[in-house]
Amino acid sequence: MHLIINWEDFLQHHWQKHPVLLKKSISDFMNPVPPEALEKLLTEKNLEYQLIQKRHRKCQLVHQSFNGYASLGQRNWSLRVEAIHHWHRPAEEFLSLFRVFPDWVKEELTVFFSVPGGGIGPQTKPSDLLVIQGMGRSRWRVWHQLLSLEHYNKNDFAEPIINEELISGDVLYIPKEFPREAISSEATMSYCLQFWTENSLRMIRNWTESLSDENHRGIDYAPSPDLLLREDPTEILPQDITALQDMMSQFLLQKRDHLDTWFVQNMSQTAYELPKAPETQVYSVSQVQTLLQQGNPLHRLMGLRMLHIGNRYFVNGESIDSDYAAAWNILARNRTIDGLLLIKFIKDDDFLAQLTLLINQGFWYFQ
Repeated sequence: MHLIINWEDFLQHHWQKHPVLLKKSISDFMNPVPPEALEKLLTEKNLEYQLIQKRHRKCQLVHQSFNGYASLGQRNWSLRVEAIHHWHRPAEEFLSLFRVFPDWVKEELTVFFSVPGGGIGPQTKPSDLLVIQGMGRSRWRVWHQLLSLEHYNKNDFAEPIINEELISGDVLYIPKEFPREAISSEATMSYCLQFWTENSLRMIRNWTESLSDENHRGIDYAPSPDLLLREDPTEILPQDITALQDMMSQFLLQKRDHLDTWFVQNMSQTAYELPKAPETQVYSVSQVQTLLQQGNPLHRLMGLRMLHIGNRYFVNGESIDSDYAAAWNILARNRTIDGLLLIKFIKDDDFLAQLTLLINQGFWYFQ
């Protein structure tokens, strides 16, 4: 499969601006998660899912145990499974097509399986979305951004700006807060790539809490002498607020290194559960060295995030030794690596000790 998208044009004219349907954007499309594979994952891995049933022309969430597709009937339902790339290797490989976006901005890959009459009801999301149509056909409608929640509750959307039937390989981009719905006329698989978003106030609160946890001191602030003489002692002037804002900005600049570390540490952790690595022995450093020298492939745990800022690398929120940035970069960029890619490092005892620890933690594994 290959993406056929002019990303520069997309980012300039559509990203976080306007919805757009990109027809036939993936050539030679192959369904990464066939329906039978999804059914097997749900039954064997006991994955969390949402069952959406259409009743009286409305889509509703239904809470019931999953006992296979046959128990759900042949019409008017769909299944939604989040973070499918944590559990299914072909889904993770499919997600790599979109590595034009930084790893940390891609929040999750969700798969929808719908039967005729199934789909998702009108909804909005606080994040950007790429919808990739797999097998089958589904009709997607997208409306203008809502001016008020009241319009949304009344389904008062007027005419949709996109009302198209998607076929295999089509890509639909929907910016955040644009209402959308999908209806299937046949059995379909759709993949939704959701992008990270966060509230600024929550981020500030979490960052300042981390500063407090590490006993960082703030800047002691007191009004300067020229602020003390006033005709009206009850008035707070604009320059008072400006001085306060300047103090806060100064503190932010002083703590920039900590902000860097806090952000990359947090973004290297996924919001979803990681699977467990296949059960293997606990390796010694010498065993890892031998396996790498023999060219055995080393696999990264599905869904694992490894990010860096400068030479500082983090794996699932844990910092690792920056002295081996070149080696960590190989591990970060590749899902599976041939041991020979690390040939320059596999005689370094300190590096091997750290790599062995990561392997024994289940973040990488031999198979």
